[in-house]
Amino acid sequence: MEKFTADEKVAIVMESFTSNNLAELCRRHGVSIASFYKWRDKFIESGKQGFYESGRTGANEYQKENEKLKKLIGDQALVIDELKKNYRGKR
Repeated sequence: MEKFTADEKVAIVMESFTSNNLAELCRRHGVSIASFYKWRDKFIESGKQGFYESGRTGANEYQKENEKLKKLIGDQALVIDELKKNYRGKR
């Protein structure tokens, strides 16, 4: 079970934006600095998604682009594997 709720984590991360002493902030709330940085990074990453979803590129288009790139990477991996097999056979 989590010690902190999502709302508490958000409040601590938000407070950090105006805090001059991150170590003191973490000590006061009883959270490790490592945990704080994980929360902050997750908070910022989630916030970035909002820009993708509400901008000219909608969430659906963003997802389609991700799928297209994943397929391209997969196709490239297959080509690389085939080239390796052919190279080994010519030795």
